[in-house]
Amino acid sequence: MSKLENVLKASGLIVGTGLATYGGMELGDTLNDYLSQRYMIPQMTQGLTAFIVGTIGNRVLRNVLGKKRISESEAYSIAALNAFANATNDSRNVSVDRSLEQISENLVEVMVDSDGKRSLGSGLMITTDGYVITAHHVIDEMIKNGGRGMVKTQEGTTYSVSKENVWYNVSTDIAVIKASKVFEYSQPIKVKVDQDCKLKKGDEVRILGFRDGQKYNTMGIITDQNHTWKQEDGKVIHDLFQTDARGKQGQSGGVIANGKGELIGIVVYASRRNGEDIGVIGGAKLSNALTYINQIAAKKSAKMFL
Repeated sequence: MSKLENVLKASGLIVGTGLATYGGMELGDTLNDYLSQRYMIPQMTQGLTAFIVGTIGNRVLRNVLGKKRISESEAYSIAALNAFANATNDSRNVSVDRSLEQISENLVEVMVDSDGKRSLGSGLMITTDGYVITAHHVIDEMIKNGGRGMVKTQEGTTYSVSKENVWYNVSTDIAVIKASKVFEYSQPIKVKVDQDCKLKKGDEVRILGFRDGQKYNTMGIITDQNHTWKQEDGKVIHDLFQTDARGKQGQSGGVIANGKGELIGIVVYASRRNGEDIGVIGGAKLSNALTYINQIAAKKSAKMFL
């Protein structure tokens, strides 16, 4: 590849990423004033704007770079990710009860088979084409040892997860995975999201997850809004919060909602004392997961230029 082509490729990556994370969001905000908010139409434009503008740019660049445009279904997938991560709660037009119902209905079980053993956790499918948020350590064996990852729905359908469709951050114990579920016109689940995660001690929380074919749902309050977890092996997990809700091993990857029905976090541990079977639950702040989701959407948008 020539120097000029490298420059064009790098420029395309920068432009594509910028369009996905900024251009579409700006247009979505503008359209909020003119379009119905019932179906999150303004927010869905975030990914679609990048797709449309990117396609125009791609027509010019693909002859030089010899690459293809992304598919229509991929554009909808990008739009769904952006809408989940960036839509305001007003535009989601969903009640507290309905938000909690949507969370409950979209809980999944996350499984990894490695070296003859199966590890289990939970997760939340956030788009209809199979994107799931969970805890990093739930899928760690898949990342380190090439284990076989799977997502199982409440209806009993199991989808595979390839190693190429796993994004994670060890320091915050957050992961986003893509199950092999195919959905041509992807949409985000319609739930409330606390994008800023401005947590306070005493705030009500609800822990929700799905493991061993059973849902779990426990209540508590936030006892520490800024917490750090030092594990036995010396690894430190940052930017957490702690609750007095009780939980058991294996509940990792479940989600945490507040009293307004807003998603605020992901379960990463249950801290137990000697002799205890259950312990207090610690969560990773959802705002970090939203950052990773935006990055995934931006990189996928940039493929239009590569």
